[in-house]
Amino acid sequence: MAPHATTTGPDYKNIPHSHRLPVTHREVVRTLNKLSRPSLISLAQQWLSKKNRDFCRPFLLGDEDPNREDDLDDEEQGEYDAAQSFEELQETYKELAARKGGKKEVLDRILEGDWRIGISMYQLATAEIQHLLDHPTALRWTAKRLARIPNTKSAVQDMEVTNDSEHLPRFQAQTFMMNLAKELTPLMKAHYLITRIKTIPITILRVYIHDSPYSTEASLAADTNSTDGAKAVFFIWPNGSPFVYSSLATHLGQVVGDASRHLRNIVQQAIPKAFSRPSARYQLTSTNFTARSLSALLAYRGPGKSNAAAGGWSIFADHSFSQNALDFITTQRSVAAEKDSKDTSTLTTKSGPGRPKRLLEDSDTPDVKRRKEVAEGRFGTSAKPDDGQGIDRFEVRIDDPFPAIPTPNGQQVEEASEPNTQPANRNRRGRPSLLDRSAAEVEELENGEDDGWVPDVRVVFQGPHVFAGIRELVEQGVIDGEKMPGWMTGEAGVTTGSVKHGRIRGKKGGVLGL
Repeated sequence: MAPHATTTGPDYKNIPHSHRLPVTHREVVRTLNKLSRPSLISLAQQWLSKKNRDFCRPFLLGDEDPNREDDLDDEEQGEYDAAQSFEELQETYKELAARKGGKKEVLDRILEGDWRIGISMYQLATAEIQHLLDHPTALRWTAKRLARIPNTKSAVQDMEVTNDSEHLPRFQAQTFMMNLAKELTPLMKAHYLITRIKTIPITILRVYIHDSPYSTEASLAADTNSTDGAKAVFFIWPNGSPFVYSSLATHLGQVVGDASRHLRNIVQQAIPKAFSRPSARYQLTSTNFTARSLSALLAYRGPGKSNAAAGGWSIFADHSFSQNALDFITTQRSVAAEKDSKDTSTLTTKSGPGRPKRLLEDSDTPDVKRRKEVAEGRFGTSAKPDDGQGIDRFEVRIDDPFPAIPTPNGQQVEEASEPNTQPANRNRRGRPSLLDRSAAEVEELENGEDDGWVPDVRVVFQGPHVFAGIRELVEQGVIDGEKMPGWMTGEAGVTTGSVKHGRIRGKKGGVLGL
């Protein structure tokens, strides 16, 4: 008598750590291939530790799987013999770490040898997090602020940092994950992993979104080439900070479909709900800051950075002047004079046997020195090429009215055109830009009769380190550092905004950086 076929129905369970994906799965191959040899060995040693053995179990000699009868076939084993114990595998990877070799050697041993039966969801999650730590600029991040809502009718959009102990909720990982799963389980299947990083003051949450009502290994193993399949989304909490960073893609250059983008928006909306309590409700508000570098995010939206002290004001954030801020100019002059006197004394030293070599004289002209002093005053200690805090894209929209045209009679003639409330190119492809004017801004332009015609002018700066490039242009005399507006120094602490009357404001107005 033939056995009855088993049927599987939808469930409301989350995907556990122990669920495995085949070693030929697209996500497994893509993720592990991006890692270096030291990272692969470090991950294998992490998987073999005692606390992770329950959901990272390798293929050992003597293991018997009731669903498979050919575990020990020669064809299955290949060129790698199964180890007898975890300790033997740990010694094997210690030997691999001690000697030189290629990445393919370690990768083949993991996929075709020790974990030939499949890579668990926990292993895939730790591999993606390891790649993120190895390449801090691999993803693009958007910073949002966790703000408290006093009541459901009026949401607070800009909050001041106070001494109130209830300003932010306490971050307890277990309680937060339970609340988050409770919000998302009726809508999607997901795998969750939250971990605190020791080398960087951050906590990472990875949510693997599986758009299927089934949480079985068969549904997870279904590999498709669609961009709307199962994807992972990352969230980062800086320690002691009200900000949250969210990733826009799982890897650089990925094309994200509408369905995946919608699912990720659902996860993002569920995060403040997981923090909320009946007496305290929270929301994620925009900070108009997007960057690829994690160090830049920590510098602009990290612990103690809610006041957006950037540009020339950075000297007050890193205490680079003296303990008395009111004595800043005098102190700087005295330090510069002392430095010049030391340089002069060094140049007057005669060269000879047993004496230090004479230093090269400074070839900077007075104009070059003046431009460097102006750049130092405008940018402070920020915008250095090697500071690791580079912003790769900075874009603004100019909302100033078009200047009046003078006539030969000396009278001012204003432009009679209608306000340009929409972008000039309406047929451009892709999502709407963050700089597109909202309905409220369009109404403001239409009602502002005294302002005159406001063209749609947008300025985009793009490069490895935008503000470091602007600082270099100031030092070279290409940009006038004395007449340059403050928003070009990065002091606003945003990457997107609108400029009016020389000052930058956020997309929705209000205080920048909050």
